[in-house]
Amino acid sequence: MNNRVKLFYIFKLVTLVILFIGAIMFENAHGSRLYLLSLIFILYILIGILRGRIFKNKRIYSLSYFIDIALVYYLEHNSRFLINYFFHTFYIGILIESSLTLKKKDSLIIGIITVVTSLIKYVLLIYYKTNLSNISQISFFTLINVFILVLTHFAQYYKEEKEKQDKLYKQLIKAHKKLKEYADKIEGLTIIEERNRIARDLHDTLGHNMTALIMEMEMAELMINDDIDKAKELIGRSKKTAREGLRKVREVVETLRPEKRILKGVESIKELIEDFSNKANINAELNIKGKIVKTSPTIDVTLYRIVQESLTNAVRHGKASKVKIDLEYTYKTVNFKIKDNGIGIKKIEKGFGLKGMEERVRNINGEVKFHSDKGFLIEGYLPLEVNRVD
Repeated sequence: MNNRVKLFYIFKLVTLVILFIGAIMFENAHGSRLYLLSLIFILYILIGILRGRIFKNKRIYSLSYFIDIALVYYLEHNSRFLINYFFHTFYIGILIESSLTLKKKDSLIIGIITVVTSLIKYVLLIYYKTNLSNISQISFFTLINVFILVLTHFAQYYKEEKEKQDKLYKQLIKAHKKLKEYADKIEGLTIIEERNRIARDLHDTLGHNMTALIMEMEMAELMINDDIDKAKELIGRSKKTAREGLRKVREVVETLRPEKRILKGVESIKELIEDFSNKANINAELNIKGKIVKTSPTIDVTLYRIVQESLTNAVRHGKASKVKIDLEYTYKTVNFKIKDNGIGIKKIEKGFGLKGMEERVRNINGEVKFHSDKGFLIEGYLPLEVNRVD
């Protein structure tokens, strides 16, 4: 039980004791009636204490409020007055407590029964003595009780909705954390896999060539005094082996950098389109607007990969026969729009290609969008001044 709940029950107990003392003084109760009223009040207090500490079952917990209503009604029934406003206030306490501790539906049911029960004596009052004063009283207290019921119901609704939002927010934070952990693991595995591949390539190429080179040099050393021509031949072969090994090492290292043919800006894209058109038998048209400016290697590679992926998808997935590529150079951006006449799709499901395109563009603060209506459309922009997003 947290501190707020403890404070509530302490406040409830103090308030009820004060109201009960006021009711007894108003009643001027003594003798057996005083004992009976005190006994009912003590039972009412005990039910409230047991409900907070012992009644863990939700059904029993809710049913305990019916006992509260019955005990308060019994207090009123044993009053010497038809209406004792001190006892009547106990109903308001039940309305408030049930709204704070029960679910919205259960709280509403308890609230309606509480309001109806609290009005029984007013109905009897009207029955026995019908006048404007009594009608005004029943109207006033009915409005008061209904207002409190509606107010507590909306408070309960707000509370439950806030709890749902908090729960969803926590789930979202948890899912985001797991997703980030998963992405970090994937990134780590990708790096390890790439390192292993490079290590294998270096081992296979450099190891093989170095072994052959050492053997040839040792043989040349043995023959240099006996057969100078053979030794020279072995030295020549050793030089060839060394050059071959160096070439292969450079090829492996070159895989870590973008290919040089990509880093020629628009010229690289023109070569790509021409080569792809010939090989795939597709009509690819390139239109350029604005003044072409020299862009950074990051922009060159990103724009090249966007066009490359668009052409590949147009043929592979869209079965397109025509692709139109529009590039527009502005003061701050390179705008692109790539449209094909393929079959299109109703719902775009992003595979590795489109996701990779999004990631490349997002990493340099650009934007890319995908549309599918009578073909497939890719459009967006890349900033000319690149600030990478880590």
